[in-house]
Amino acid sequence: MVNWNLIRYIVGRIIQTFITLLIILTVTFILFEMLPATPIDLLSQNPLIKPSQKEYMIELFGFDRPPFERYLIYMRNMLTFDFGISYTQGVSVNDLLAERIPRTLFLFGMAVVISYVVGILVGAYIGWRRGGIADGSAVLTSLLFYNMPSFWIGLIFLFIFSFQLGWFPLTAWPQVYPYRWWEVVHHTFLPLITLVLLSLAGTILLMRTSMLETIGENYILTAVAKGIPERSVLFKHAARNATLPVATAFVISLAFAMGGAVVLEQVFSFPGVGLLYIDSLTSLDFPTASATLYILALMVLIGNLFADILYGFLDPRIRVTE
Repeated sequence: MVNWNLIRYIVGRIIQTFITLLIILTVTFILFEMLPATPIDLLSQNPLIKPSQKEYMIELFGFDRPPFERYLIYMRNMLTFDFGISYTQGVSVNDLLAERIPRTLFLFGMAVVISYVVGILVGAYIGWRRGGIADGSAVLTSLLFYNMPSFWIGLIFLFIFSFQLGWFPLTAWPQVYPYRWWEVVHHTFLPLITLVLLSLAGTILLMRTSMLETIGENYILTAVAKGIPERSVLFKHAARNATLPVATAFVISLAFAMGGAVVLEQVFSFPGVGLLYIDSLTSLDFPTASATLYILALMVLIGNLFADILYGFLDPRIRVTE
């Protein structure tokens, strides 16, 4: 039977996501338009650039057109994923993104998956064993890492394990191609463990809170009173139902991991989307900067959309009342 309430809920979320995307693209275009400098200004500082070449570049990149026309072209290019040519590198922006996106997804995707698998298990256990030494120690450690700035702990790890001890390289990606898997692991271990610790803290706290709410339910008390083994009650009854908010937060965290790429990739010199955005922005490479910002925003929006849809399937109240 078709659930029209659920369909209306999903369609409404898709429309909201698309409208939000249009707003983000518009704001991004306005911000780039308001920058005090343009790539043409950088070209003008080069004495080897002739006036005729400068005029050609202005016409080629559309700086001679009115702002509204440039806005329409920009929106068409973004929505069709036609990002043009990089000003500074002279190659297709799509090729640059095709090279960088898998690296960022590998690093931040692995971090989120590991942190949620471990966080759910630890959070469920300390929530079930609330009030003990393990509970207090895990909560204190989680709060400590949860409030740490990502760049700060990254710099500490680099200083101790790379600069002082020399266990790991300062750059977070092998420089010689083809890459061997152990070289990739060796180079990416520090940024990966940094992300895992930061993400793990929030997951443990969220799962613990959800467990504390779940174990007070009548069906849990009934299962305990029936003499069902503690391990079965913990994992088959309490933990399974407590993972509802954690499951939706997982999808959002996977998307927001892309947004966190901007800071940590700069700290660890990781050649991903975040570092590409910083480099292109400082060099006024507008096509590359706007494309990377668009991809990062799109990942966050898609993650939120999937979380809303997942919640619609998991929570029966939405299917009834929405």
